[in-house]
Amino acid sequence: MVFSLPFSLMINKEDYCEFCDGIAKPTLVTRTFERHGQKFEYKNIPALVCNKCGEAYLDGETVIKIEREIAEEVFATA
Repeated sequence: MVFSLPFSLMINKEDYCEFCDGIAKPTLVTRTFERHGQKFEYKNIPALVCNKCGEAYLDGETVIKIEREIAEEVFATA
């Protein structure tokens, strides 16, 4: 399944990377999550991505939204 998150959740600030002290800048990323043998691809996830090491940071609201949608899909097919 492929999902796309709304731009309204976009992170609008820069921050320092916890791993390498690079600068994490706002961007949109694509990630695939797997739960109970099902794969869920999310596009346009708002994140801060480090310009040095590439570490991506998602905010709590975004993670909760993704986890809820995945749980609803997993349990709807169970």
